[in-house]
Amino acid sequence: MYSKGVIAGNFDVIHPGYVKMFNEAANNCDHLYVALHDDPTIERPHKAKPILTVEERKEILLSLSSVYYVVHYNFEKELLAYLKENDWQVRFLGDDYRERTDYTGYGLDIPIHYIARDHGWSTTKFKKLIAESL
Repeated sequence: MYSKGVIAGNFDVIHPGYVKMFNEAANNCDHLYVALHDDPTIERPHKAKPILTVEERKEILLSLSSVYYVVHYNFEKELLAYLKENDWQVRFLGDDYRERTDYTGYGLDIPIHYIARDHGWSTTKFKKLIAESL
């Protein structure tokens, strides 16, 4: 079991897939820190703009028993600095990152725990289901 773990993302509209992910991460560390991206479209226009504000998402995340602390960032360079400045024992990434080298913090000396994303949930799917139910 690791002491301090970190996971990063924009975590807009919490759905069952996120809950499973946070629970798995928390089951592998004593304290799960979340680096919350304010708006990923600033640097990557192809990403989806969050529906909820960063303050609303932070409030939701902190209500989860699996989340110990939330810090938000605006730019990838801020995330990189956060990853470098803290003594992380583990970083959590989705298993879709297993063969990738293009994510912020690749190459840092932080062990990676990959979380399976075979649950079938995604924010895009969740938003689509909501839209179709209207």
